[in-house]
Amino acid sequence: MKNLIISVVLMAICSSLTCMGQCPSNKGQLDVSVSYGVITGDQVAQQFSTGDNANSSGNNKTLTYNSGATFFSARYFLFNRLAIGLCYGVTNERGQYADRTNPSFIASTYKQGITTIAMELYYIYSFRKYFEVYTLLGIGPAFINTQTTAYAAPNATGVITTAAENNLKAQYSPIGVRFGGKLGGFVELGIGYKGVISGGVSYKFGRPCWWKGH
Repeated sequence: MKNLIISVVLMAICSSLTCMGQCPSNKGQLDVSVSYGVITGDQVAQQFSTGDNANSSGNNKTLTYNSGATFFSARYFLFNRLAIGLCYGVTNERGQYADRTNPSFIASTYKQGITTIAMELYYIYSFRKYFEVYTLLGIGPAFINTQTTAYAAPNATGVITTAAENNLKAQYSPIGVRFGGKLGGFVELGIGYKGVISGGVSYKFGRPCWWKGH
């Protein structure tokens, strides 16, 4: 991961320096956005790991609700093509565990909230008027809070426990498309904390941009 990040940064800086005067004038712009994504990296991992679909008692997990990943991002263009920024996002989900010997008995339910704060690199590798194609790489801590309600028997009063943990999350979106001027929409395909597919709106602040001329 460290070598990948270093390679992306060096490539982006070199490309940005060589294309000055040829590319749209994004340099100095502040771009803020809000996005919504589905199928996060955690959900993908669960599909390929049987251990994530059962608890310590071997009860089978069923996801009953997932909010999707909502993120607020702000990035600053250091060069015409390269921006660095921060994002803040939340994901909530609920689920239940059916007893492994009696599937009709729900042995426990849970509520989980994940808050992610990450640093991101944003690199535009193709320009057209009102149209940008880019890639994005991000990494940062995630704060996970889980509340579990366990039932000893059907119709029994549940026993509530809470747990908190922190870990590292990443996002790699090899392809993203933004369309519009100062106010624009975008769609990204990738894997990680923002989801396999995400989209939203963004607004660029600063001096007049390329679509207004120089």
